[in-house]
Amino acid sequence: MKILWRFLILLILAGAWYAWDSDNRYNFSFQCPNPNDVRIFNRDTTSDIRLHYQKYFNQNRFRLPRDTVAKVIVRKNIPFVSGLTQYRLSPASQRALLQFLNNPDNFTWQNNTMLYSQADYIVNFYNTNQKHNGKLWLCSTCGTLKAVPFTPNMKFGHIKKDKLPILMKILGIN
Repeated sequence: MKILWRFLILLILAGAWYAWDSDNRYNFSFQCPNPNDVRIFNRDTTSDIRLHYQKYFNQNRFRLPRDTVAKVIVRKNIPFVSGLTQYRLSPASQRALLQFLNNPDNFTWQNNTMLYSQADYIVNFYNTNQKHNGKLWLCSTCGTLKAVPFTPNMKFGHIKKDKLPILMKILGIN
C-alpha cells in the first residue's frame, strides 16, 4: 500500500511540474500595452499585404515588446527541464536583440508555418516592474520565430539565412 501511495504522489508531483513548465513555455496571457494600435493595424484596408506591413515598419508603437525591457531570459523549449536551462542576457545583448528584432531588414517575406512546439528556444521579456511583457519562440534550425506581442517589423517571422547566425550569437547560442 505504501508503494501505491508513493507512486501516486510522484505521479501528481510530475503532473504538477509538467503543468507548471508547460504554462511557462506556452503562456500568452500578458496584456498588450496598446491594443488600440493593433486594432488600427488590423482595420487598415491596404490590399497588398506587403505594403500593409511596410506602412507600419519602424513605428515605435509596434516595436517589440512595446514597453521598456529590464531583463531578457532565454530558455530551451524542452518539456520538464526548460526552467532549468534558462539564462539571462547581458544589457548589451538585450539592446542588440531588440535592435535585431525590430529591424525589418533581418526578415524575409517567406510564410511562417512553424508551430510553437517546434521552437528550440523561448525568449521572455520583462519590464522594470518584473512584469512579463513579451515572448518569442525561436526555431534555430528552420530560422523562424513567433512573437507576442505582434510586430510588423518581423514581417511573417522568417529570418534571412545570413542574419540567423547574428541572432544566435546575440542569444549566446552556438
